[in-house]
Amino acid sequence: MYVSLAILENVWNQRPHHYTQEDLAEARNVLTGLFPSIENNYAKSKTGSPQKTLLEKRIKALELTVQAIDDLSNE
Repeated sequence: MYVSLAILENVWNQRPHHYTQEDLAEARNVLTGLFPSIENNYAKSKTGSPQKTLLEKRIKALELTVQAIDDLSNE
């Protein structure tokens, strides 16, 4: 998760990070591996519940982080 935070801070606030392409690839794999579990919990949660709202935000944050990692990896 430290890699994820550093990448988002790099994209949003132009803060440098010290992670290698290997680190980014590993972080991306870990994050994408979380999607099935989170999406499964999301599907089971009740509409309008705090849990569903939290999971929506968590999914969006993971998507943004994976996209940022992809963007940095392609530079």
